[in-house]
Amino acid sequence: MFSDVCPGMPFIAGNNISLTISSTNTGEIRSAFNKLKEGGSVEMDLQETFWSKLYGYLVDKCGIYWQFSYRRE
Repeated sequence: MFSDVCPGMPFIAGNNISLTISSTNTGEIRSAFNKLKEGGSVEMDLQETFWSKLYGYLVDKCGIYWQFSYRRE
């Protein structure tokens, strides 16, 4: 899945699309998040939200925007 820039976020060439890792396994989400955050910047640490048991957002060392989301089976 991917997403465009959210309202209120400034458009910068390269941030207009983000990739999403969605899984029913929180361990897989945490592992992928921890690997991709190395050398990058965490915009929103993994946490529970009203729409997901576990959600986070980061920019990896190559400037790619990633979202991580737990989904129910």
